[in-house]
Amino acid sequence: MENLLLIRIKMPSLSEKTWCEIEGMKDKRVIIPIGSIEQHGPHLPLSTDSLLVEEIARKVGERTGFLVTPTIRFGISKEHMDFKGTITLGPETFKAVVLDICTSLQRHGFNRQYIINYHGGNKKYLIELSPRIKEMGINVSLHRVLGRLGKFDHAGEVETSLMMYLFPKKVREDKIERFRYRIPEGDGWKTKDYSETGVIGDAIEASAERGKQYFDKIVNELVEEIRNE
Repeated sequence: MENLLLIRIKMPSLSEKTWCEIEGMKDKRVIIPIGSIEQHGPHLPLSTDSLLVEEIARKVGERTGFLVTPTIRFGISKEHMDFKGTITLGPETFKAVVLDICTSLQRHGFNRQYIINYHGGNKKYLIELSPRIKEMGINVSLHRVLGRLGKFDHAGEVETSLMMYLFPKKVREDKIERFRYRIPEGDGWKTKDYSETGVIGDAIEASAERGKQYFDKIVNELVEEIRNE
């Protein structure tokens, strides 16, 4: 098997700048990554969404030259609350956090903001919030990660492949099992209605090689979108 070498170049991080450096910037465009802290089966950490979106934003920031804020690690994860360790914000709390971050950035001259959202549970509320942000004179755009590959899973082949490529030491490969779909119980809204382990998708097919392909495709598409706006 080919050894995959992942080189992490230091991203242009807003949090590592001084206030004087921020004040002197001419190009004030900024990327805001949003993830979640929620269960990802027995083999992936709770921080999977946040880890992945941070790496995606890091690479996009490197290629565009835009600053990247610290990742918003908490999101809307109500459907995963049957699994221990999951942390969810209420919709209004989540929207208030995002709004406060966007308005803080605006006050310091960052009127062009790119939100990269990894977690599907956040999407609805970001769409609801977007007009309000724009009414305040902030040019904000929402960019999704999920769905770009034409596949859906949760801790399945796609996410596990990405983690194997980006964070191989965080994957508990001995805990990966073939996915067993079951007829939904209850109202079919919660993850546990479909999966006892929290996994949706067949992680047994995952590999670092696939993860690299997925990562490159996601980053390339995001860079093109952002540059063309």
